[in-house]
Amino acid sequence: MKYLPFEHLIYKTNLSEQEVLVRIAGFIDKKKIRIFRNNITKEYEGTIDGNCFEINRIIKGRNSFQPQISGEIQQNNYETQIEIKMKLHWSVFIFLLFWCLFILFTLITVFTNAEKVSAESFFPVLMLFVAYFFTMFGFKIESKKSKKDLEKMFEAKIIKE
Repeated sequence: MKYLPFEHLIYKTNLSEQEVLVRIAGFIDKKKIRIFRNNITKEYEGTIDGNCFEINRIIKGRNSFQPQISGEIQQNNYETQIEIKMKLHWSVFIFLLFWCLFILFTLITVFTNAEKVSAESFFPVLMLFVAYFFTMFGFKIESKKSKKDLEKMFEAKIIKE
């Protein structure tokens, strides 16, 4: 899903399932509302539930398109696999869905009611392009950082992207 703000990765590591869980616990802080970002001690925040976890990077500033990372740890014979899914926060996804549907509706209305197609008729297309660009730019920048961090944290390699 190279052109969408979703990613599905599988990491492979020689660490045991317990070692991976301990490492994750060492890298994340509990989720809390952060008004002032002065007392940040960890790079990620989230929760661990059994062999599953949900985390996101703690960033300075704002990025609504930051990926929400969920993962599941599976122990095989001599290796451990970590299945990672990165996606937009559900509220951002819903907002973008409604925004794009509204713009598409506007675009259809403009082209069905227009007797002549002018340059101004393509403004909704530009709005869709800008929304897509900002979404992908914000998502991919943060997902690249998270991929590197997870690779280091798990001492792992990505086997499926």
